[in-house]
Amino acid sequence: MATSFLLSILGSKLKQEDSKQSHVNELFTRCLQAHRDDVEHSNEIQDEISQLLFVATEVGNVEFLVKLIHFDVDLLWKTQNNKSIFCIAVEKRHERIFNLINEIGSIGDLLIDQVEEDGTNILHLAAGLAPREKLNAITGAALQMQRELLWFKEVEKVVRPAFKEMVNREGETPYALFARTHEDLRTKGEKWMMDTAEYSMLVATLICSIMFSVQPADRSNRTANLAMVFSVSNAVALFSSSTSLVMFLSILTSRYSYDDFLVQLPVRLMFGVTSLGISIAAMMVSFSISFWLKNFKHKELPLIFVFIGLFACVSILYVLLKCRLFVDIVRSTLFRFKPCEHLLYKEVSHEQRIRKLKIA
Repeated sequence: MATSFLLSILGSKLKQEDSKQSHVNELFTRCLQAHRDDVEHSNEIQDEISQLLFVATEVGNVEFLVKLIHFDVDLLWKTQNNKSIFCIAVEKRHERIFNLINEIGSIGDLLIDQVEEDGTNILHLAAGLAPREKLNAITGAALQMQRELLWFKEVEKVVRPAFKEMVNREGETPYALFARTHEDLRTKGEKWMMDTAEYSMLVATLICSIMFSVQPADRSNRTANLAMVFSVSNAVALFSSSTSLVMFLSILTSRYSYDDFLVQLPVRLMFGVTSLGISIAAMMVSFSISFWLKNFKHKELPLIFVFIGLFACVSILYVLLKCRLFVDIVRSTLFRFKPCEHLLYKEVSHEQRIRKLKIA
């Protein structure tokens, strides 16, 4: 049957994520047209469309999922292995699909209130460990642990209070299940955080030692402006490295509980990395000025001095390498999860929402 053939092709395309989104949309339009023309096999086609619904949910293709919901709002009630599309989205960590709950009003409340036969609710699913590909997209085990905690807290906001104390077949609440499934990740996060702090403390200690013992350039060769820049950069490097030492020391002496990974440890690491980067940049400014002043008496500097000055800036690569870590910490700690995108419709009344879904 032509419709079944198109649906099978569309399913295979969905598994390739949305790399060819335009082609997927074209196939989807052809499937719907074939569905309208093929009344005889409408039930069979409906089952295949339901399968595509869960394929789209598994791979996180929210645009295609929205098209399916517009086509048939009753698809929201479909389940696979007693799990709705929102349960699968929580389990697979598809944030944009989970955000659709905020757009469907009371229907979303009913869908997330579903409980499986073994007592597992949607918060139990959030307590499980994220898929490996989701974890690998985040830098470092500590930030992975933070993301898992943030996701659990995000799902916790939308469930009824009774769900927080509900036990599954193994007699575990969502909190107990989260602690058990994430213990290995917490241990790895602790080791990653301590290793990062120790290596960074070594660099900060070296900078403190250098800046504390550095001698100013010969006064006879200095101008007032350069002398001021030299002194300020020297002081900034010393104070920044001292600040980073305090931040990294506080990380090493932390308890490393689950809640510490939520805000406390990432913020300390963010300030420590920032202070260390500033101290390295200030140290290079101080060195460059000192190097220039000591050789300023020559009108034309030998080429070897130019190369020495350029190679001295190699340590700034450390700052550039840490930029990615800094950006990841800021993004994970401050921005967290994206707000609702209103993919289904704009803010209207509940009756208008249902009517719009059914006629779309």
